[in-house]
Amino acid sequence: MKALVLHEFGEPNQFRLEEIEQPTPQKGQVLINIKAIGVNPLDTKVRKGSNRIAKNMHMPAVIGWDVSGVITHCGEEVTAFAAGDEVFGCIGFPGAGGAYAEYAVADTKAITKKPASVSFEEAAALPIVGVTAYQAINEHLQVQKGQTVLIQAAAGGVGHLALQFAKLNGAYVYGTASERNRDFLTSLGIDKMINYHKEKFEDYVKDVDLVLDAMGGDVLYRSIKCTKPGGKVVCLPSSTKNDPKAIKLAKERNVNLEWIIMYVSSAHLQEMAVLISEGKLKINIDQIIPFTDMAKAHESIESQSTRGKIVVQL
Repeated sequence: MKALVLHEFGEPNQFRLEEIEQPTPQKGQVLINIKAIGVNPLDTKVRKGSNRIAKNMHMPAVIGWDVSGVITHCGEEVTAFAAGDEVFGCIGFPGAGGAYAEYAVADTKAITKKPASVSFEEAAALPIVGVTAYQAINEHLQVQKGQTVLIQAAAGGVGHLALQFAKLNGAYVYGTASERNRDFLTSLGIDKMINYHKEKFEDYVKDVDLVLDAMGGDVLYRSIKCTKPGGKVVCLPSSTKNDPKAIKLAKERNVNLEWIIMYVSSAHLQEMAVLISEGKLKINIDQIIPFTDMAKAHESIESQSTRGKIVVQL
């Protein structure tokens, strides 16, 4: 099978298109003929060697986690799926993955069936960002009706989904984004969009109940300062975990601060699939890029100007 193989960490052009052996599903696994791949900021960090996953990788490696496709074979003790099922999910996390290929094996606990009304591209865009947003809003922040929520980078992959989950829970949502995303976020139901290029969010957001921060650093410090005592801030970038300045500031202001790491849940994937099929949740795809142009996908993500997700199509 064809795969994009990484022989060493580095720039987006490090991937080599090669023929490698097709994997075999083991007990509790299925083999998926991949139709689309969701590319995340995580992919670019691992490619560069800067993420913790990269520290335990053995080269050469095939990376990538978000996939959609069709099951071709099932391993032993697989009863919930069969050959021919259209599925999507997250493979090999938190290891190297293996999504950048024509076929990949997946644990049945990390995938779910794809509704017929959801395209392979939409499904592949969803897993990591969708589960991260779902768990941040519903499990960590526990957003309730009538609360106020600030979402940093609200037009991003996680952000635009977190915004929708918060609105589904009945919250009033502030969000930061560039001006070009105003109409997009308005269409998703945002209550107040703040153009971070020209405006300071703390001029509009005071004593907010909850914050989802995707940036860290100065944005995180300022987010804590506009959170009410007893409120909570959830921070996503693991590279900023246990920032002593943020921890000190949160303690001084009696703000709960937490860095989170998502876990793969087929139940959460299934719930989101239903919401998308019912039109209650939208996953925005910024670009669909051919498999042989993976470097462009990585470059687009690293530009930090994408709206929603980048998807690679086989």
